[in-house]
Amino acid sequence: MIVADRIEHAYQAGDQQVPILHGISLRVTQGEMVAVMGPSGSGKSTLLYCLAGLVRPTGGSATLNGQNLSQLTDTQLAKLRRSELGFVFQSYNLMPTLSGFENVALPFRLGRRPVPTEKIREVLDTVGLGHRADALPSAMSGGEQQRVALARVLAQRPPIVFADEPTGALDTRTGVIVLDELVNLAHSDGHCVLTVTHDPSVAARCDRVLFLFNGRLAQELRTPTAEQVAGVMTALTAEVEAAEVSTGSTDVSTGSTDGGAR
Repeated sequence: MIVADRIEHAYQAGDQQVPILHGISLRVTQGEMVAVMGPSGSGKSTLLYCLAGLVRPTGGSATLNGQNLSQLTDTQLAKLRRSELGFVFQSYNLMPTLSGFENVALPFRLGRRPVPTEKIREVLDTVGLGHRADALPSAMSGGEQQRVALARVLAQRPPIVFADEPTGALDTRTGVIVLDELVNLAHSDGHCVLTVTHDPSVAARCDRVLFLFNGRLAQELRTPTAEQVAGVMTALTAEVEAAEVSTGSTDVSTGSTDGGAR
């Protein structure tokens, strides 16, 4: 359902291009929940945005449900995102003038589909927000806003879900409930979930974990345990720290690291 074929991406910084992703290829099939992990700056969110059609890669291609995103116009991409994709990002992307209920109902209205009122209220109850359905985002905590964003996806049940730290702002109990819902959705026929996370316990609920390091796929674990995930992350983080030390010049006499003229 999700295919990345040698995806590359670079950001323009003045006259220079800063490479972020280096030829990443992967597949996520229906019935799978896959996690992407890696040290900060490894390109996790950039990869997610490229795969979701929110950012066009500078090389390679992404295909969703058989549709090559590089061959779609911006209008076609918007239609695809509205009809077949669900997003849970750290910024929540809620409309500030709409209530919790109205934010969950918004994709149905935009798609000119009937609003399933009872289903929306049921999903809001599931994520513990039934009593906050009429509240505006400005009156909600960060965790409550994240739960509205999750409820929006769970009510739609789109074939493909992209989630960036979906439990990051949640307490442990609510995080477990939300994760259970995402796992159940991913394991339904015709669905899959790709999530970015820093939490080994979240990754351990996934079928596979893909580890990024310096914009490249470094390792993969299948049916992982939280301990295995934590071990790989510790090793990759140690590599990053070692690389940072090796690129600096340490003045032994003063104990300072001199990265240039002082």
